[in-house]
Amino acid sequence: MNQFVDYSQVSAKYDRRYDTPAFDGIERALVDFVGDNTDHRVLEAGCGTGHWLAILESRGFLAAGLDASSEMLERAKNRAPHAALKQGRADRIPWEDKSFDRVICINAFHHFDEKGAFISEARRVLRADGGLMIIGIDPLKGLDQWFVYDYFVGTREIDRRRYAPSLQIEELMRTTGFSECHTSEAHHASLRFPARHAIENGMLDKTMVSQLGLLTDAAYQEGLSNVWRDIRSSEARGEQLLLVVDVRFYATIGWNRRQMDSGERQG
Repeated sequence: MNQFVDYSQVSAKYDRRYDTPAFDGIERALVDFVGDNTDHRVLEAGCGTGHWLAILESRGFLAAGLDASSEMLERAKNRAPHAALKQGRADRIPWEDKSFDRVICINAFHHFDEKGAFISEARRVLRADGGLMIIGIDPLKGLDQWFVYDYFVGTREIDRRRYAPSLQIEELMRTTGFSECHTSEAHHASLRFPARHAIENGMLDKTMVSQLGLLTDAAYQEGLSNVWRDIRSSEARGEQLLLVVDVRFYATIGWNRRQMDSGERQG
């Protein structure tokens, strides 16, 4: 298994995951969390190509984005041209103390090596009464069904190592000083689509899903061969093989309820 996803290779096709309305629940969770006060400053950690930043801009927010990949940030400039973008690590956020009212991290927390350090940094850059929201899947709940896990050996184990359970994220938040920490289901993606169409349209390319990008070429090709085997077996029976995605995304939120200092009250 590879240890890291090479986002210089992923960036060109990354936005194809947003071609279908598969993340509408996440968008609702984001909108509810940031509220309607466009004077609030919002930072997205792990902003990727700027999909969520563009949504914030469309709602009148002047947002900021942080990502480790220069290639992803180049694409984010086009999607969210007014966002303040910086390249860097989430465990060393390159902004001053008390710079933001909200920090969001959507489908990126599992990429951070120092998860506790990121949460500590998020609190540092938040103003009083600011909030942190982390959205991701929780494979340890055992509720999800996903063709990637079924066909590509080792991917489920990869995710169980990478993704922190929601209860652990809440505890990290509390330990860092956040309060009112809670988790709720933000989105339930339930999709079925023809396997042959998915392969022919690049939906199973190694650069499309980070779990596949972490596999060796041999392991990836073996999984792809397994899909083709079942496609041919289904078609021989006059049937169509459907790939299943039934995955839940959870939003964990914590609030920075420390007392305002005089500078924050005046600002």
